[in-house]
Amino acid sequence: MTGAAIYDASFAGPEVISMNMTGVMIVYSSLFARWGYIVTPQNLLLASCHASNVVAQSNQMRRAVEHKLANGETEQVNELALKAGVGAVGGLALIAAGPTIQTAVVAAGMGPVSALAAAEAGPFTVHFWAPMSKWLISGASFMDLDRPTDKVSLPQYTALTLTGLFFSRYAMLVAPVK
Repeated sequence: MTGAAIYDASFAGPEVISMNMTGVMIVYSSLFARWGYIVTPQNLLLASCHASNVVAQSNQMRRAVEHKLANGETEQVNELALKAGVGAVGGLALIAAGPTIQTAVVAAGMGPVSALAAAEAGPFTVHFWAPMSKWLISGASFMDLDRPTDKVSLPQYTALTLTGLFFSRYAMLVAPVK
């Protein structure tokens, strides 16, 4: 994915950049960089690959924003900034309230829901959200279905398809280690 972003930044115009997908890729790679760092044993190669993708995708977002602003598409940039701001505030609020919510759900004795909330790789851990963020990529892809094909980055979607195939297999093999 990093290579595709660097390739597009070097050889493709900013009109192929999907601001939705680029934003999702920044969130996705941030989560996976953290996940690769905190798992046992650490996967520093995965963490560094995703950290480099955060940098590459941030550059792509910069290029897209500059292009949109230069072409008078300020409303689209403002809309994305608002979504990002709401998402960031909501995400930070959930992170801050996470331990309290988890304790309440576990203590509520709701059977499988409480068991899931207490799980070492459950929804209150990065082990759950890093892989689940793959769904964000699928959602962003669906949001671009009506995009003209000449405005789609073939390197980016090839990289996404390959990583999706790879992690579909990897997800069946990985298990959290205590």
